[in-house]
Amino acid sequence: MVVQQKISIKFQRAVAPLRRRLFSSDRGSASVEFSLLAIPLFIPLFIFMAQFSHSSDAQDSLRTLARESARAFVSSKDDETAFYVADQVVAQGARLLGYDPNSPKTSIELRIACDSRPCIAPNNRVLVQLTMNSSGKSQTQVAAIEYVSPWA
Repeated sequence: MVVQQKISIKFQRAVAPLRRRLFSSDRGSASVEFSLLAIPLFIPLFIFMAQFSHSSDAQDSLRTLARESARAFVSSKDDETAFYVADQVVAQGARLLGYDPNSPKTSIELRIACDSRPCIAPNNRVLVQLTMNSSGKSQTQVAAIEYVSPWA
């Protein structure tokens, strides 16, 4: 019994450091804590970045469309043709850029303002504004300014 008790004490002394190392180890806890804290913080960041990218892309596409319609407007021979051409540039350009101008989800509104009438007059300033309304989402508005040639 005394021998068995000595062996048991020796075994406990040998196992005690191992037990302390196994149960008090912090190994791997940093990665678990990082995962638990970082994932809830990064998910909204990724959602925001995706939304910002979509918004920025839409604004860039509309800006290009506004510039092209303004160029088409000022290079026309008269006002009637100019308004028609600008409208067609917006309609066809929107289709090419992936927007359906007749869709109930997305509507693109074209407004053209001139400093004086008729619009196609030498050195006249023409402002083209495009406004895109997405269904229930944000509104994107861009503008482009062009000048009619002094020799028009």
